[in-house]
Amino acid sequence: MVVDPDRDIASPKTQTYYFDQIARTDDAGKVETFIRVIKFVLIVSNSNDNRAISALFRVFGEAERPVSADTQILAECRGMHRDEYTVLSILIPLTVCIGLGEWLIHWLGTITGCLFAIPVSLFTLQFLPFVFNAKRQSLQWQLWLVCCVVWAIFRHRATGVVGIFAYIWLGMAVMNLVASMLLGWRDSAGWRAMVLVGLHVLAAAVGFKFGWLWGIFCGATIAGIYCGVVLNPYCQWLGPVCCKAEDEEILITIDDGPDPHDTPMLLDLLDRYPTKAIFFMIGEKARDHPELVREVVRRGHEIGNHTLTHPQASFWCAGPWRTRREIESCQQVIEEITGTRPRWFRAPVGHRNLFVHPIARTLGLQVMAWNRRGFDAVEKDAGKVLTRILPHLTKGDIVLLHEATPIAAEVLEGVLKKNLNG
Repeated sequence: MVVDPDRDIASPKTQTYYFDQIARTDDAGKVETFIRVIKFVLIVSNSNDNRAISALFRVFGEAERPVSADTQILAECRGMHRDEYTVLSILIPLTVCIGLGEWLIHWLGTITGCLFAIPVSLFTLQFLPFVFNAKRQSLQWQLWLVCCVVWAIFRHRATGVVGIFAYIWLGMAVMNLVASMLLGWRDSAGWRAMVLVGLHVLAAAVGFKFGWLWGIFCGATIAGIYCGVVLNPYCQWLGPVCCKAEDEEILITIDDGPDPHDTPMLLDLLDRYPTKAIFFMIGEKARDHPELVREVVRRGHEIGNHTLTHPQASFWCAGPWRTRREIESCQQVIEEITGTRPRWFRAPVGHRNLFVHPIARTLGLQVMAWNRRGFDAVEKDAGKVLTRILPHLTKGDIVLLHEATPIAAEVLEGVLKKNLNG
């Protein structure tokens, strides 16, 4: 069983499958099928991918199914989110009309100013993009966003309708700034480094202002939070981590391969108990044993990225350049051998650092952890390992196993028997 990323879940073929199930299922199973459809809709609606041009609607707007023109449009510029288009197409003309109407009434009087407000506003809406040579639709909307926010800064002290619209735009500007910071945190390793440096500068400033004890306390607090986040494989603060399989089956993941002794045995076991797994491979080992990598793919299993050298003692505190080198180099090695780029990344020992998620995102990778493990990499007793895994093993669990250990085959067979017997 292979977990499909969100982009596969939202594909038209998957949508057709889910909605056809209601028509093909008898009455007794329709409730369960309906619940699965609802889960599917929630997954699609919570996707971060939409067509908005503003950070506000990219973060807080719901996801949209791609339109046929996106292949052409997104190659040239960003499209627009449906809700964003609705809000801005109402709010911007009203703001222009109110802003120009206020000025016209002041100079021409109430009646004449009101009569001229609408035609002058319509002319301005067409003329301003022409003056700034804003040919693309998205650039025109961005131009008007800036103009409206600048107008709001100068007119926020006004009373009545003008003041209300000014504060609406100032509120949207603040929310857009917050959304931009969230996007920067999600997409930019450099932005994360700046945040980390800024927090330490703030701690140093507190120390200079209030005494060195307070500075040490702030620095220790930052270090404690950082270690708690990066050393927790399940923490979602740094970015989304898959800890549960979308399918109802148990997903077996095998780390630290390929291994000349264990990999062939594990593949034979997986064939004997027909099960598909994800092998998270170390780049240097894959380069040394390319025939094993190809054999894993030939037998229908998936290969994940497990860094180039598996620096388990130091990856949690690695900088952005080393993090990119470890992940990208492993990605290149596996692609050169198999012709396919991995979709999943797992950090050594599950300890991600501050820069893993934005770098993985740029390489088309999603981060996977687990929710069942037996510590087979350090425990030499297969019975103890299985005791930690099997009692609570349920459908949808992601099991972490390792190869290149003395008990690899025994542990895998125990899990496969449990999975087969339910």
